[in-house]
Amino acid sequence: MRSFPFRYHGQLLKITVVAVDEGWELWILDGERRLGYGGRVSVDQAIDSWRRGEDSVQILAEEVKSQVLTGRLVLDPKMPQPHPTDTRAVASG
Repeated sequence: MRSFPFRYHGQLLKITVVAVDEGWELWILDGERRLGYGGRVSVDQAIDSWRRGEDSVQILAEEVKSQVLTGRLVLDPKMPQPHPTDTRAVASG
């Protein structure tokens, strides 16, 4: 599973990449609990950035991390959680 760990107020969180139709979503997790939605990268965006030698998923993950650390993205510990069959983690790549 591709993820980007970081510390927030002394707590270890991670931004996890989840495969969805035609792309990937980034979610902020505390263990396996979702705390916030970080955004989406489409397959087309990923291909375009790859052609430029960039990693659009990693770029978005860094933006999400910055938004969390600066308080622009507020985490919600009461966020509804998906059913286990609803998530498909992406392999590291």
